[in-house]
Amino acid sequence: MKSLHPREVPVVRDLPPNLMGEIGRVIFYHSYVEWRLDLIIYDILRTTKVLNSLVSKDIRAIDQFDIICDLISLRNDKTGVDLIDLRKSLLLASTQRDLLAHGAWVKDPKTNAYVLYVSGGNSKPVKGKKAQDKRSIRSSAPQYGIEECRLLSELINGIILTIDELYSDTLGEAALSRPELH
Repeated sequence: MKSLHPREVPVVRDLPPNLMGEIGRVIFYHSYVEWRLDLIIYDILRTTKVLNSLVSKDIRAIDQFDIICDLISLRNDKTGVDLIDLRKSLLLASTQRDLLAHGAWVKDPKTNAYVLYVSGGNSKPVKGKKAQDKRSIRSSAPQYGIEECRLLSELINGIILTIDELYSDTLGEAALSRPELH
């Protein structure tokens, strides 16, 4: 059967186990970040778990963080965490995590390196322009391998530690020890 969407380089389904493990670690760590951010919102607002799940349902980590910053500002809370730096790191980590979680992988036939598939067309039409249908890997697509995944894991782990510090600053030690929250 002829492929409906031919590509210059076919998408790879089986990545090396160590690369798959690192991708999984990144996704797991990022999920933990989202949970911690949600917990901070939950505790600042002092809502029930059910109500909080409605308020923060399916929002991106960066949006959760922005809500937290707004709440900190409204409450005039003080924190030793550099919120601007944390936001930049969170945005970078979330963007890279999204690429890993939703990207397609190809194996460069020349170098045998694994490369994330980058769409050459527009996913949303721009007003007055037709959306491009042709998709291919760009020659400038970055190689993304196990080392890049490890660096991203380290970045997200650092974000987790900073978010824990932010949690302590905004809610105090008593909130951290409440067993029903963990």
